Amino acid sequence: MKKRCERIFGRIGGWAFEHRWLALALVLVVNILLLAQLSQLRVDMSNESFFRPDDQVLLDYNAFRDQFGKDEFIVIALQPDEVFSLDFLERLRGLHQAVEREVPYLDEVTSLLNVRNTRGQGDELIVEDFLEHWPKGAADLETLEQRARENSLYQNYMLAGDQQTTAIVIKPLACNPETVQLQVEGSCQPMSNVQNREMMAALNLVVDQYRTPELPIAVAGMPVVIDFLNLALERDMGLIVPLMLLVIMVMLGLLFRRASGIIYPLLIFILSLLSAIGLMALLRIPLTNITTILPSFILVVSISDAVHILALFYPAYQRCGSRRQAMVEAMEHSGLAVLMTTLTTAGGLLSFVAADIAPIADLGIVTPIGALLALGYTLLLLPALVAIFPVRLKPGQTRSGERCDRLFSRLAEFSCSRQLLVFGLFLLLLAVGVAGISRLGFSHCALKWFAEDSVIRQDTELIDQAMRGTVSLDVVIDTGRPDGVYDPELIHGLEAAGEQYLHYREGDLYVGKIIDLTTVLKETNRALHNNLQQFYHLPTERDLIAQELFLFQLSGSDDLEELVDQQFRTTRMTMHLPYRDSDLYKRFIGSVEQDLSSRFPDYEITITGVNALFVEILNKVMSTMLRSYAIALVLISILMVVMLAKVRMGLLSMIPNLFPIVMVLGLMGWLGIPLDFATILVGSISIGIIVDDTIHFLHNYARYYDQSKDPLWATSQSLKTVGRAMVTTTLVLMGGFLCNMFSSLTLNIHTGILIAATLFMALLTDFFLTPALLSLVYTSREKDLQVRASLEGVR
Repeated sequence: MKKRCERIFGRIGGWAFEHRWLALALVLVVNILLLAQLSQLRVDMSNESFFRPDDQVLLDYNAFRDQFGKDEFIVIALQPDEVFSLDFLERLRGLHQAVEREVPYLDEVTSLLNVRNTRGQGDELIVEDFLEHWPKGAADLETLEQRARENSLYQNYMLAGDQQTTAIVIKPLACNPETVQLQVEGSCQPMSNVQNREMMAALNLVVDQYRTPELPIAVAGMPVVIDFLNLALERDMGLIVPLMLLVIMVMLGLLFRRASGIIYPLLIFILSLLSAIGLMALLRIPLTNITTILPSFILVVSISDAVHILALFYPAYQRCGSRRQAMVEAMEHSGLAVLMTTLTTAGGLLSFVAADIAPIADLGIVTPIGALLALGYTLLLLPALVAIFPVRLKPGQTRSGERCDRLFSRLAEFSCSRQLLVFGLFLLLLAVGVAGISRLGFSHCALKWFAEDSVIRQDTELIDQAMRGTVSLDVVIDTGRPDGVYDPELIHGLEAAGEQYLHYREGDLYVGKIIDLTTVLKETNRALHNNLQQFYHLPTERDLIAQELFLFQLSGSDDLEELVDQQFRTTRMTMHLPYRDSDLYKRFIGSVEQDLSSRFPDYEITITGVNALFVEILNKVMSTMLRSYAIALVLISILMVVMLAKVRMGLLSMIPNLFPIVMVLGLMGWLGIPLDFATILVGSISIGIIVDDTIHFLHNYARYYDQSKDPLWATSQSLKTVGRAMVTTTLVLMGGFLCNMFSSLTLNIHTGILIAATLFMALLTDFFLTPALLSLVYTSREKDLQVRASLEGVR
């Protein structure tokens, strides 16, 4: 069967060589048809894109957003010499009004200029802007400062605890204004990344006009972090992708010393990538934060396939002088192995289809098809290009090939004759890797992807310290009945819960501010009692709660709309938190959920908001990827056994496949690189890299072992045949991925380090551990067969 398959691949190479223009036309037609779909490609970088439309977490968030608006906010922190001075308040007013006037996509801008000020005047309840009446002198300023100090709403919201920092809090639109008119309730579309960029660009222009050495201004918040991250990724990709292609070209040029050895693999990569993107557009799969990893998959698959065939073609051409014959030989020898690597990679990635995260499931559809397209382009395009363009003979390369063959023979002899030494060395490495894994932890904080001296990190840390929070977490309590919010037990329970959460500490996570209905009630109660501070407490009777909320509504303030629904059935508690590790948020959410469920057993408690969404995303990514990796390894093991047609060899192959993964996880532990949203996705690329070289080696080993029954000779011949290609693909891909070291983001730097380390460990494993294992097992097997034969002869 294997011989028949090899002859089929030889015929494909011969057909594509003879019908070069038809083969070229087939590749171009498929590519053009897929590229024609690019106009349908959508880009969706929102957090909502990670969920399926019917996911309950997303449904809860959409319901919350439709009712209360966007939970994300932007904080502009100003640090003047003195907050309550006429000069600074004028500058604050100018900045506030400029933001409202010049920045698009804003729902609300709040500062000392217009923050709620609730007071009583005779029998009247007045809710007005804090600076409704502009101060005229020192006495007015002193009164304002005293009033601000006594208002708990302003603390860690408009003013820092030390009164040296004040803030402008900006709430972006909840829905995309371009589509909101077409939306029905419950289907509000979020703002796009382009709109977020426009908003942040306009905001930065305004802030820069007011920032001076005497007036430092910091800007932070989730939309700000997202904008900085997207800008950094774009800048890095603009640098890294061209640099990666240049390095790959240089490495291919050094190793092949031919223009065709550079151009052909890169051409196949580019065509394969364009086709995969066109396929996404055809299948209406959006480009998301996760699917942007697609180029790395295609790079690994396409470059590896092309290099393995060309690495056999050039020596064969040097030997026989016929391009057609050399291509047929190369295709016969490596075609089946290339097919096997493609099928195992596609089979492993196909396991992602059952993922809970929508973009990962999409990746499980696109990448297997993209891998198969890359295979088809390689099998058709390489023979056609070799036939169309001349290939020069280079006699000097024969001597270089002989030196490589001698080196591979020595490696084979060492691995097959010093098995115990090889095992000992690899066991020592394994112990180091396992020790590193014990230090490995899960931690995700996108802010730490930036350098410590970056503007976004310094501004966020400054505001977190001064204003006690730049992100939020929302709790929605549904009483299940109209006017249920008037229940005194609910109101007093909210107050007790809020006081408890304000004392929460775990690691460096804390609650800096809580905004809920109890603040409105306390302010109203005090205002209705001649503004006396001793009446700043909650009413105890249901009727009083209802009356005070009714009076607050009549005052003309719309603040209540952000805290309760129209039926007074549902209320909201917003907590401001510092930007911290998502694992800390996860534990805090669990603690709050447990506490509120015990306080209000008859009510429905929902913890939501973008931060809660992201915690859920990370939970699903971790569980999904671990499950998918397990499925992938099982599928790959089965495919290896089937395609090698040797159960023992197929199962043994999983040892060299797993060893590099253990070592890279250990490296992460020793280097302090956590398992996070970025690094866990590296595993999907690593599995493809590891399996490819192992398959090429074992495919050739099985061929030569069947001929000789000699493990040493089979290893030596295998390395002489595919060793160059394995070294070439490893060096080329290592050089390409190490270009990530020039990134400004640690997630790209870590990705480059980890993939390069995986490539290096996979090559070491296939050159040393795999031959040693096979030599030990198959030598013992041959001895057993000889003993059995001797016994049979005696009988």
